[in-house]
Amino acid sequence: MLKFLLNRNIVVYTGVICIVTIFSFCKYALTETEKSSKAKSPAVTYSNPYFKGTKEERITQVEKITRLFGVKCDYCHNEDLTAFTEEGEISKKMMAASVALGVDCDYCHVDGKRYTEKENQAKKMFELSETMATECDFCHAGKDQLTPKGEQAKTAFLTRDWATKGTKQCLECHIEKKQFALNFYGWQVLNAMKGLKGM
Repeated sequence: MLKFLLNRNIVVYTGVICIVTIFSFCKYALTETEKSSKAKSPAVTYSNPYFKGTKEERITQVEKITRLFGVKCDYCHNEDLTAFTEEGEISKKMMAASVALGVDCDYCHVDGKRYTEKENQAKKMFELSETMATECDFCHAGKDQLTPKGEQAKTAFLTRDWATKGTKQCLECHIEKKQFALNFYGWQVLNAMKGLKGM
């Protein structure tokens, strides 16, 4: 009889251990599934560096922009705020430029169809950044602040009459889409400038 009870207890203990192990594994599997599903869910699109502050402050900034342009949220975003429309992709580039320059949208835009006097300069700069395969923050580090590369570019702009002749003028000295690498003529110009400055 004692042997029967011992065998029975072993079976019961083994059964309990199996059940506890199964429950533990299931709990772990569910927890990991939740974590991976959260990790795979797309981030909301209003976490752009253009917007600063708390969620409420960022929403206020978004509302200011929608009023400025006379549009609704779905102009730039899908319903779940997980993807951009074509206009939203353009807006992202504009916001990156705004961050690099340290300005708001109304620096260039009066509304959705009208611009401030900065429009022509902005168009030339966007054309330049596309031609040279750079972003605005390659040269700009905030309002009225330039990076070291931006300082070099400013000197070239002044000496090469970029303001009136525009981006194509830059390609006389630079190799296209090479982060402002100089061609042979560009090196001659740079060396002449160094000679004039006594460098």
